[in-house]
Amino acid sequence: MSPSHIISIFVVSLLILILISYFWLKSRKKEVIPSQRLYLEALKALVAGEEKIAFQRFKQVVAEDTENVDAYLKLGDLFRKRGQIEKALQVHNELTLRYDLSEETRLEIFKSLTEDYLAAEDWERAVSILNDILKLENRNLWAKRKLLTCYEELSSWEEALKLREELAKDKQEKERNYPILALYKVFQGNELTAKGEYHKGRLYYKEALHYDERCVPAYLYLGEAYISDRRLEEAITCWRKLLEMVPQSGYLIFDRLEEILFEIGSYSEMAEIYDRLLKDNPKDIKALQALATIYEKKGRFDQAQQNYKSILEIDPNYLPAQLNLIKIYQETSQLDKAKTALEELSSKLEKRGEFFICSKCGYESEEPLWRCPGCKEWNSFNI
Repeated sequence: MSPSHIISIFVVSLLILILISYFWLKSRKKEVIPSQRLYLEALKALVAGEEKIAFQRFKQVVAEDTENVDAYLKLGDLFRKRGQIEKALQVHNELTLRYDLSEETRLEIFKSLTEDYLAAEDWERAVSILNDILKLENRNLWAKRKLLTCYEELSSWEEALKLREELAKDKQEKERNYPILALYKVFQGNELTAKGEYHKGRLYYKEALHYDERCVPAYLYLGEAYISDRRLEEAITCWRKLLEMVPQSGYLIFDRLEEILFEIGSYSEMAEIYDRLLKDNPKDIKALQALATIYEKKGRFDQAQQNYKSILEIDPNYLPAQLNLIKIYQETSQLDKAKTALEELSSKLEKRGEFFICSKCGYESEEPLWRCPGCKEWNSFNI
C-alpha cells in the first residue's frame, strides 16, 4: 500500500471519528438541556409561589438527572408542604446516604429533615438531627432555636432553660426571658408535686419566683403544695403575696383562699381582703363579685345588690353579676325586676364560668394556661 493510500485512510478515519464525536456530543447535549431547563422552570415556579407547577417540574428533573441533589431536596420540601410527611422523610433520608456531599449540602439536608420531623411532631428525632447540625456548625442559631422548641415540646425544662439562657445575648435580653424561665421552673415543680414530692416541688416554685416575682402560677401551685402538706398558714401567706404582687390575678385563688380561711376559722378576713383590693382598684370586677357573694351568705342583700349593680356599671354584659342579681330579686320578692332582668338575658344565658383567650391566636380555655396549646406562645392569655 502506497503512502498516499495510508494517508487517505487515516484522513477518512479521522473524519469518521470527528463525525461520531460530534453526533455523540450533540445527543448528550439534547439529554442535558431538558433537565436543566426543567430545573430552572421549577425554581422560577417555586419563587413565584406556584408550588403545584414546581412540584411537577422537580419530579421530572429527578427522573432525568439523579445527580441533582438540590432538586431532590426541594421536592422533599414540597412533599412536606403537601402533607406527605413520609415521602418527604424518604426523599431527605435517602439523600443523607450519598457519600460525596459537601458540608454545606449536608447541612441543608439536615435542615429539611428537621422540618420533616417537626411537622410529624417527632420531637426526639428532630433533636437528634439538630445535634448533628450543631456537630457540623456549633454556632448555628437556627438549629439552636429549633432545638429549644423541641425541648419545650418534650417538657425537657432543664435543657430548655440552659439553651434559652445561652441564646440571650445580653443582660437586657436575658431579663426579658425571665418570665418564661420562671414558667420552666413551675412546670418542673408540677412534675414533682404530681408524684407527691411537695417539698421538692416547692423548691422549684420558689426558684421560679427568683426569676419572676410576678409569676402567677408559681404562687398558685406553691400555695397548693403547702396545703398538700397541711401547712395552711404558709399557703395563706403565699396567696396574700400574690394579691400584693399581682392583684389583678387574685381572682384565681379567691375560692381556695376562702376555703382555707374558713377551715382555720378566719373566714371574716376575706371581706377585709376584698375591701383592700377594691380600695386600690374600685373597678376590680372579680373582687366586687366575690365580696357580693359574701354579703349574700350573710344575708346582707342590699349590699350584695349594690355590688352587682356596680359591676354592671363597669361591664353591662357581665353575666355572673346579672344572674346573681336576678337571684337576689327573687329572694327579696322583687319579682317584677327579676322578670324584666330574665327577659333581657333570655338570649345571653350561659353557664357561670371563666374563659381564657389567647391574645395571639384566639385559643379558648376554661382553665388558666401559661402557654398556648394552639400557637405555642408564652404568657399570651393575659392572666
